[in-house]
Amino acid sequence: MDAYARDDLDGDLEDHLGFFDFLADDGELQRRVGEEYFTARYLYKFFEGMRIEDEWARRAQVQLQVQQYASIYEACVHHLLFARAADRPEVQGLLSIKTLKPWSVSGDLRDRLGAISAPDGRRVVAAIDSTIKLDETKVRFDSKARAAAAIGIVDEALALELVEFYTARNMIHIHAELKRGADWSWEIDFAKKAYWRLHKFGQQARAWLGALD
Repeated sequence: MDAYARDDLDGDLEDHLGFFDFLADDGELQRRVGEEYFTARYLYKFFEGMRIEDEWARRAQVQLQVQQYASIYEACVHHLLFARAADRPEVQGLLSIKTLKPWSVSGDLRDRLGAISAPDGRRVVAAIDSTIKLDETKVRFDSKARAAAAIGIVDEALALELVEFYTARNMIHIHAELKRGADWSWEIDFAKKAYWRLHKFGQQARAWLGALD
């Protein structure tokens, strides 16, 4: 089975690491992502070689593929944004959220505000505009994908697909699956598309980095 999986792959581990040459400024990350890519391809071929048609085995294969490729995209996009484009306003904007902060007012004003009835029953209080700073690890992936498109790392169509892959990963849990019943063909489609789009992602990332030089 190991020989079947390896022989049917396009290249060995080093070839898969080399695919992520656009992460070369962080050798540790490049190796980790490349290994994940090799693992995803290897396990796909391994399951294929086993010829197990039971639904549980097919489901496991598909779900693992979706999860692995979503993680690869997330790691790549995060690095390109926060390591190679950290000073761009589109990236800096990801690290803060506009919000309202409670504002201390006189007791009389507080009482008058408390007497106001909001349409949905919520309390009316005094507040001022404020900004919350975010750690880069807390930024939502859909926000990062939009920023990547705005900067030109990927085009808008690909950015939308990346968000779909990541959303699909988050939808893989038992309760959601039971509600869908046996119809999990959408996961198969996402798994295949996630693999196919990786080459397009690599091309666009390299082109963007090339324009920076």
